[in-house]
Amino acid sequence: MNLQENIERIHQMMGVINEDNRPNVIKKMIDELGVTSAIKMAGNYYAIEPYLKEIDKVNFIKEKIMEINDDGSGFALHEINEEPIHFSDDENELRQIEYLGKNRAMVDVYDEGMGTHLGDYNIPYESLPSQIIEELVEILLNH
Repeated sequence: MNLQENIERIHQMMGVINEDNRPNVIKKMIDELGVTSAIKMAGNYYAIEPYLKEIDKVNFIKEKIMEINDDGSGFALHEINEEPIHFSDDENELRQIEYLGKNRAMVDVYDEGMGTHLGDYNIPYESLPSQIIEELVEILLNH
């Protein structure tokens, strides 16, 4: 779909966009169509990013996981050629996100001194810090 077709489609769905109503139109587009469709309509993620709420970004992450993995079960970041995401660390433990599930990220815990895997736990996307949500969105935009 070319730019002109996108513009006509937006006009039909949302009315004419001008500087005064742009924020409301984009917010409505995100709410009604979802983030993925809003990105396609606007042309790119950064055009709608200022209007996204945290929950919109979480929903985008979930949508992309379902889109990337047909069965919706999730995937390891290395499967899409991405590095693990640093979650946190303390004196002896390193925690990083290595797997993205349908509704949760899996945090793997390593003993930094011994280099051994101590275990893992799941954390809902809604509970992740904003910085990690942003990182996940950036990763998933490229896939």
